[in-house]
Amino acid sequence: MMRLRRVWTAGLLAALAVSGCKRNSEERGTTARGGSKAAGDTVASAARGGPKVGGMGTLLAAGKASDLRVSPDGQFGAFLMNGQKPHLDGIPPQMLVGSLFVVPVEGGKPREVGAGVTNVPGGLLFAPDSRHLLFLTGYNPAVQSGELHVLPLTDATAEPVTLGSAVTYMLPSPDGTRLAFVDGGVLKLGPLPSGPFQSVAGEVSTAQFTPDSKTLLFKRRLTAAGGLAAVRVDAPGTLVKLADQVGDYQVSVDGSRIAYQVRSESARGMYDLFLADAASLKGQRLAVGSKAFAFSPDGKWLARTENGKPEQLGDLHVGPAAGGSGRKVGEAVEEFSFAPDSKAVGFLEKYDQPARAGAMTVATLPDGAPRQVGSRVPNFVWGTDSRYVAFLSRFLRPVFSVDLMLYPVGGEKAEKVGRGVFGYGFMPGNEAVIFRTNCIRDGRACDFKALDLQDRATEPKTWLQGIYTYKVSGDGGRVLATYARMDSDTYDVAVYDVKSQARKTLDQGVQVPAYFAGKNDSRALYIITQGTNPGVYAAVATP
Repeated sequence: MMRLRRVWTAGLLAALAVSGCKRNSEERGTTARGGSKAAGDTVASAARGGPKVGGMGTLLAAGKASDLRVSPDGQFGAFLMNGQKPHLDGIPPQMLVGSLFVVPVEGGKPREVGAGVTNVPGGLLFAPDSRHLLFLTGYNPAVQSGELHVLPLTDATAEPVTLGSAVTYMLPSPDGTRLAFVDGGVLKLGPLPSGPFQSVAGEVSTAQFTPDSKTLLFKRRLTAAGGLAAVRVDAPGTLVKLADQVGDYQVSVDGSRIAYQVRSESARGMYDLFLADAASLKGQRLAVGSKAFAFSPDGKWLARTENGKPEQLGDLHVGPAAGGSGRKVGEAVEEFSFAPDSKAVGFLEKYDQPARAGAMTVATLPDGAPRQVGSRVPNFVWGTDSRYVAFLSRFLRPVFSVDLMLYPVGGEKAEKVGRGVFGYGFMPGNEAVIFRTNCIRDGRACDFKALDLQDRATEPKTWLQGIYTYKVSGDGGRVLATYARMDSDTYDVAVYDVKSQARKTLDQGVQVPAYFAGKNDSRALYIITQGTNPGVYAAVATP
């Protein structure tokens, strides 16, 4: 899909630290310290040969586990056992195929529900309401298909139901009541868990439900002209074709409008942007040479780049989601995103594609003048209450450094929060901006700091030291952090209480990622692969 910025917490992903190091170490902390000074530091104690700490986890499933997933409600964990890499050239190095197990996070007997299940995206999905688990067995990496099964999770005695034999794509509806899947190239649609499923169209590659789950959009393969069509969920026999040679498409949050790209006849190598009303499904051209586009979170606005060329980025325009001309707010824009409250848009203009950076600019809607607040910016993220934008900026003098900046929307300029930052984000409720800095060991050990947004004049507080990755609980009260060990390619996992500042190591020798799970994120869920008792573990996620 499109290369839009989404609101994300970059520090949650370990890969960010690694990639930052590889790109000329641009996000490495400029102050290298000799190691973590956290109390009870498990990495340092392991290196010194000190007594072990941790061991707080309860074994849920014993064995060689991998690729742990957690259901949206946090009540179930799904994972592969004895995963093996297929003997096939050209497959991703991370691909595994193994036996799929499911276990309740609060404890219970793990169940083997399928064999030959893959860890590649689309091979295993929880329904949005956590009532069903969808997975492919007997996965064939050569043709990227398998036998589709659905397992009801609300009944511990239920057996998986087989739905298709050569499935390449599956998608549950947002309300969790229906399922669309492509079986042998034929799109099928029906109610979960067992149908009946009706054939909708052939030569289909992907599909997408509207947010209200009432309409299903689908793209056909290039052999079928790459067309985009739609069908009403309550009347799947009646198809409406929107266009051929379609690129990306997106639906407004209320499901009332569909924006989609059609290969341009006037701008070679580019797409034109069309807009259709979901009721009539009749589209009209809105812009020429459009590369990126998005509806605002409230569905009121539609932003898009216009008049772009293969060698030249287009300008950013924002207009009504109902259609019509938009207001130009930025030049040569590559990435943009709306504020969560839809009252402003942030974007990187005059974007340097080789450097992958641009000028950080914010425009309030509907008619606020664009304000440039940063330069050489590779990425940015909105605060959850839309009052702040955080972004990284590359400074060249006095020494090269990638620093974290914070812009209060409506203010005169951005403020510097920290130097040499690896990953950043906002706490739930926008109480603080958090980030990793002062990194050593190629970004595998960093200080974890937080700036109180109610008192920005104070220095950021150091919450933890020597961490690798972090996850924040839903209520923002706790942090689950991992520490890269020096004696093996594993990690220690600890939980930190934001209010009391208490910290406790839960376990050693785990694999990343570790997850919050259970009711109100009351558990930590993780995999241990080494030692005498490998398997999936859960621990109480409080210090």
